[in-house]
Amino acid sequence: MTTLLDPSSRSLVFAVFSVFVVICLMLCIVTGADEDDRALVRSDSRRLRSWQQGIAMGGDTTTVATVTVLVGMVATTGFDGLGVMLGSLIGVMLLLVLIVEPLRGHASLTAADLLDARGSGGTTVRVSWGVVTLLVCFPLLVVQLVVVGNVAAALIGQPGARTGCIVVIGCVMTALAVSGGIRGTGVVMIAKSAIALPVLVAAAVLVLHRFGWDPGRLLDAAAHGSRTGGAYLRPGGYTGEGWVGAVNRIGQTFGMTMATLAMPAVLMRAISTKSPRGARTVGRWMLGELTLLYGTLAVVGVGAAALAGEALREAGPAAQVFTPLLLGRALDSGGVLVAALACVLFLTALAAVVDVTLAAGIALGRDVLGASAKPAAKPAGRRPAGTADGAASRWSAALTGALAAVVAVVVADWNLVVVSTLWLAVCGAALAPVLLYALYWPGFTARGALWCLWGATVLSVVALALSPYASGTPGSIFPEHDFRIWDVTIPGLVTVPAGFLLGWLGSVTDPRRAAAGDAPDPERRREPDTV
Repeated sequence: MTTLLDPSSRSLVFAVFSVFVVICLMLCIVTGADEDDRALVRSDSRRLRSWQQGIAMGGDTTTVATVTVLVGMVATTGFDGLGVMLGSLIGVMLLLVLIVEPLRGHASLTAADLLDARGSGGTTVRVSWGVVTLLVCFPLLVVQLVVVGNVAAALIGQPGARTGCIVVIGCVMTALAVSGGIRGTGVVMIAKSAIALPVLVAAAVLVLHRFGWDPGRLLDAAAHGSRTGGAYLRPGGYTGEGWVGAVNRIGQTFGMTMATLAMPAVLMRAISTKSPRGARTVGRWMLGELTLLYGTLAVVGVGAAALAGEALREAGPAAQVFTPLLLGRALDSGGVLVAALACVLFLTALAAVVDVTLAAGIALGRDVLGASAKPAAKPAGRRPAGTADGAASRWSAALTGALAAVVAVVVADWNLVVVSTLWLAVCGAALAPVLLYALYWPGFTARGALWCLWGATVLSVVALALSPYASGTPGSIFPEHDFRIWDVTIPGLVTVPAGFLLGWLGSVTDPRRAAAGDAPDPERRREPDTV
């Protein structure tokens, strides 16, 4: 993959990328959090406008894996890749309908504040929520850094420079997260969307123009280019056939929906919305941005199958991360479009890692270290925050980013699909049920939250450890061993219902709930704030 760009195009890519990084760093310093801002999350006098928050939240759900791996899935498997996009959009709609407005009303800085306000929190629950949040954020960070390191090394034509690229990019992104806070990183997200969306739309327009604006011709060419024929438009290309394929497909859509519902970076930004009216404005902008983005990515993926299918097959499965660039080379032999798409990948990685690093730092600094060092908050109130939380969150974000860069170097040759599946499984099975129960079930207790958080997390890890992702196949983490007990690789159909079941079972068997006559504190039923 060393011929993606000629020397002049490489110079253009890195010149644009370097200028963008410098501008983002300046924006983060100018618009970011002050030293006394509450845990880097928000300063009431300096929050983003609602439409800006909507664009930033849409950007939070768009990682570099979305633009590379997802487009690669559409290009190579067709129907199954489109199913992932559908699950993500369903999750966004549920997030906007069920989560954003009530979460804003109850949570002060993190989603763990919601559990305290609704009577199902406490120090142990807060620490557990923070730890599981880290287990979601950390694999996501690692995947982003590995993908962008691979792309950077391929673009400069030096595969051996991957380690250096991962370390340098990781340090830059961590600095942006620490200096910017939620407002500064929001500005980065908006700038990324302003550049990435037009470039991707332009690529999609060129694809449609190449096929005379006829979707039928495009799909026929994609089926032929993928060498799968009619199977390209049928399920099973990625998830498999038979009952295993059915479980994978349902688990894929279900798990992606629930994971999108509870992504820590998105929740962090949802909490900082100004008002119920502002939350609705945020939702409209976020949904509009993501609908346009996923429609564009679908066209780009199908176009890659039609125009670059042969190159994808020759390069092998690992080349899926380069699918947008291969399409750009097929559409524009001059290299300008490839350079523009390469910039999109870099900017998407920069923005995604910055926000996830910030979310992980706040979870570690406030929910884990802060809760361990301070008395538990009053169950029905919002926990105050100050300079100490802000300092802890800054140091925690720096530590998380540095550690993620080190781990990304170590696991750079692993099958990254299993790492991505891990964070999606834990997020959808552990965080989402707790969030929904805390908002909509007055009988939910701290014991139910703990059972759900830890039980679903352990179950997700075990399900993946005993699947073909871990052993028994050439693409496994341990291909020389075989300790799999089932062939399901996307366990969402099992883990998500198990998470809800554990939360319910822990709550109904809680002795304190039974002693209270199954009558929760009236304060837990209070409506979300309306101002």
